[in-house]
Amino acid sequence: MTRAPGRAPPQVVTLDEMGAGGMRLHVAYVPEQGPLPPRPLVSTFFTIFGFTAGSGRGRHLEPVDLRAGDIHLVPAGVEHQPLDIGDLQGWIVGVDPLLLRALGPPRLPGQSRIHGEPGLTPARSLLVRGLLRLRPGPARLRRIDQLVGEMDAELRGRQWGAETAAHALLALLLTELMRELQEHAPTTSPLLGGLVRDALSFIEARCLGPLSLKDVAVAVGRTPSHLANAIRQETGLTVGDWLREHRMSEARRRLRETDESVESVADQVGYADTTHFIRTFRRAHGMTPRDWRERHRAAS
Repeated sequence: MTRAPGRAPPQVVTLDEMGAGGMRLHVAYVPEQGPLPPRPLVSTFFTIFGFTAGSGRGRHLEPVDLRAGDIHLVPAGVEHQPLDIGDLQGWIVGVDPLLLRALGPPRLPGQSRIHGEPGLTPARSLLVRGLLRLRPGPARLRRIDQLVGEMDAELRGRQWGAETAAHALLALLLTELMRELQEHAPTTSPLLGGLVRDALSFIEARCLGPLSLKDVAVAVGRTPSHLANAIRQETGLTVGDWLREHRMSEARRRLRETDESVESVADQVGYADTTHFIRTFRRAHGMTPRDWRERHRAAS
């Protein structure tokens, strides 16, 4: 997906900017989410769009009609754009890629082939590359809408165990999507080249340990400069940006859910130097890890 010369770079959107408040899973509603920016978007999280009423148009690799009953799957790092929202109504589920990797079946979205591994089945390869628009039958669509509603209620209610319950509901949602895929997905070859998808997959899998641009380039069989340019051109982010985003997401989870020291959290998310971790966290969140933990625990 090569950007035309002179075209403005996409707007990069994180889960926190969607309103997740440090959580790794978020549900928003259309049109309650508010007007979406007219420029192209790249999300650092996997997105599931479900439309329950109305119609509109968007672009995801190419212009596409949006209508009630559609479910669109957009992996992290894939550019997409609302062209005409029209009278669309529905929901948006945003999922941190690391949470998706932990809960989903093997090779779910964002986990495409890396150098030396066997290829995917056509259906899963299409899902990985975000080329699928699912149109489940009425019974499965009702089930999916119900799961999203229950997930949203858990996340908003913030009762004891709410996040665990929401993650369980997400696992059920992913199961329904995979069943739909295996029963009705097309078997044509994916249209999007896999280099950037493979690289992002490798970064997700290795992000909590030592990792360099060279490591990623070797994994996907390209030179570091070629890979760096491809990732920056297609996603608007650098390899370092993607690595930091994943590490910060895991750091927030550990700060929120455990009593581990800041030093321990830093080490577990790939920062040997605690001072560097604190400085990076403060730049990303406007406060230190300790202040972030206290604020979010008080809010809970």
